[in-house]
Amino acid sequence: MKSITNQELKKIIKDPKQKNYILVDVRTKPEYKQVNIQESINIPLQEIEKHKKELQQYKTVYIHCQSGGRSQKACENLKDLKGVEVINVTGGILDWQAQNYPTNKSQKKVYSIIQQVHIIAGGLGLLGSILSIIYSTKWIFLPAFIGTGLLFAGLTGWCGMAIVLQKMPWNK
Repeated sequence: MKSITNQELKKIIKDPKQKNYILVDVRTKPEYKQVNIQESINIPLQEIEKHKKELQQYKTVYIHCQSGGRSQKACENLKDLKGVEVINVTGGILDWQAQNYPTNKSQKKVYSIIQQVHIIAGGLGLLGSILSIIYSTKWIFLPAFIGTGLLFAGLTGWCGMAIVLQKMPWNK
């Protein structure tokens, strides 16, 4: 799989000779709305398979995300596109911003799914601990349940809370 840096991507975007390419941001819709590269389109990673035919029309497809992990997965999902060069942009939007390159930014604060998981899990763990001290020791099972869920998510990469949160109206 071929990769380029954000510095190389910036040169490609500025070069009027560069044609028939597309820049795809594979972050979630809320993440994309928060901040994005003007020349990019948003196709979340979980939807990338549905857009293969659409992407087939380009000579080159550049893929980027938050920091490089999801874009690498998207590139692997698209490696079977015939006649299309799929290129991972390393560093993602975080590095793009660190370089002070221009972005579109929302004025509204948006929390990523993982931040939402951390906030809810931390809040429930704290609540369960407090309730177990004040009311009944049976409440200790709430932080134990949350901790077990986080351990499972860390070991498997599958997080039920994140899946539920992605379906919430504020994350559409």
